[in-house]
Amino acid sequence: MRTTRTLIGSLATPLLGVGLLLPSEALAERISKVVVYPDRAQVTRLAQIDCGEKVLTRFAGIPPATDAQSVRAHVDFAGAQILGVRTEVEVLGTAFAKQFEDLDEEIRRIDVELQLIADQRSRDRAVEAVATRYEDVALALLGRELVDPPGNPATPTQLPKAWTSAVEAPLKLRLEHSAAISQLEKKSRELRQRREELSSKRQRLQSAAGRRQFSAEVLVACPAGSGERKAQVELTYLVGGAGFSTEHEARLGDRGGVELTSYATLSQRTGEDWRDAQIIVSTAVPRQNATPPELIPLRITATERTPPKRLLVSRVEEQVHQESANGVATSSTTPSSGKSAGGPQLVEQGLSVQFIAPATADIAGDGTPVRIRIARADLRGTVTYRTIPKLQPFVFRVADLVNTAGYPLLAGPIDVFRKGQFSARYDLSRVAAGERFELSFGLVDRVRVKRKVLEEISRDRGILGTSRRHRYGYRFELESYLPNSEEIELQEHIPVSELDDVKVSLDAKATPGYELRAADGIVSYKLRLAPGEKRAVELHYYVDAPASMLGE
Repeated sequence: MRTTRTLIGSLATPLLGVGLLLPSEALAERISKVVVYPDRAQVTRLAQIDCGEKVLTRFAGIPPATDAQSVRAHVDFAGAQILGVRTEVEVLGTAFAKQFEDLDEEIRRIDVELQLIADQRSRDRAVEAVATRYEDVALALLGRELVDPPGNPATPTQLPKAWTSAVEAPLKLRLEHSAAISQLEKKSRELRQRREELSSKRQRLQSAAGRRQFSAEVLVACPAGSGERKAQVELTYLVGGAGFSTEHEARLGDRGGVELTSYATLSQRTGEDWRDAQIIVSTAVPRQNATPPELIPLRITATERTPPKRLLVSRVEEQVHQESANGVATSSTTPSSGKSAGGPQLVEQGLSVQFIAPATADIAGDGTPVRIRIARADLRGTVTYRTIPKLQPFVFRVADLVNTAGYPLLAGPIDVFRKGQFSARYDLSRVAAGERFELSFGLVDRVRVKRKVLEEISRDRGILGTSRRHRYGYRFELESYLPNSEEIELQEHIPVSELDDVKVSLDAKATPGYELRAADGIVSYKLRLAPGEKRAVELHYYVDAPASMLGE
């Protein structure tokens, strides 16, 4: 067994000189708090000691993945000091020899019992087979006596009792041995299960041979006159193999309110179980470089070359609609996924936030995931019906919200519910505190939407034909079967020109009442439809470009 020691603290050398002479050690220790980061965790162990001039506190069983340089100690007793911290790594060579012997002996004992059970079961089955044959013989003789009874007149009165005894005897024997076989099967299953557990434990011990054991010792000096008072020593360290992922649930209320609940799924493979520990989820990423970036000079060079000829490229888009079995229009394209009351106890840390779980939790060290709730908030917003027929011929129920929870919403999948029913699951991007964002609560199947192409042609413009005009026209049909009058927002985009000699304009034939966002070319119609009402709008626009750009 090889041992490696790492010393931390200015008084580590005195610790070595007095470590073997200290009479007092830690009474009990436990994991009190764990701060889980996306790529690691900071574990805090708490130990209680009796105050004295020099008290050695030993923390054993620390995971091998612990960063020795991250080990820190703190004592809560007034006037007490940490004289030094020592970490010790033991590399196990021929480890667990005694445990191996005990496990092998118990496995051999179970194998012997299983063999005895198998032999007894064979004997019981043989007896059961003999009883079955005896029953067959008895039934054969009973049938013969029924046809040809004995000649003795007194015998017929005794026959029913004899027949009953002949039938019941083998049946009773079969039932007794069947019950015995059932008990043997039950015991055999228990022994096999126990043997599997022992074999699994033996395999874990065998794989642990050659691994490391990590421990830490803290030397504490209490002030004079502290007497028999007790102090608590905290040991913190960073360990890898731990992390978390976030998930959300959004439930839409009847009046547009959204109840948003955030969860963290934690898992860790450190080999150390976190039992009844306070869990804190931190959005900080320790692996990121904390050094600020440095600007480098920007240099501009030029190479003389012939400028390329500018050409406009046209693209014809076709949207295929089909009628489903229930009469609702569907698209041939596949939908694409997009990226306080009861609020949490959280700690702001600049760019990161710590979420403190409301209750302690148990997280096993074998990678078993554990889901805990870290936050819940009630958000107010407006719910609109929105459709973009060019991309998908459906109407979506969209909630326009502002993150007033006071903490950022971490990126992760979100499950949305409406009236207690699951609607959809998609990815939610990170939303900063106070940021506006949208949540979709599924399709509105009571509204039909269709998009038809009216024209996509081009014609000459001007006497000499130096320019070319491209005309585009589309017709949108909406039909509502909602129980109430609702406003539906329809969106379509038109090109946005970044060239001075290319002009894009809406045609006078376009249905009035639209709103145009010139920066991104989004055209919106807000149409209020009564139950059973059908409306149609047309969007027309044209693009004027020089003929030279068209390769003519």
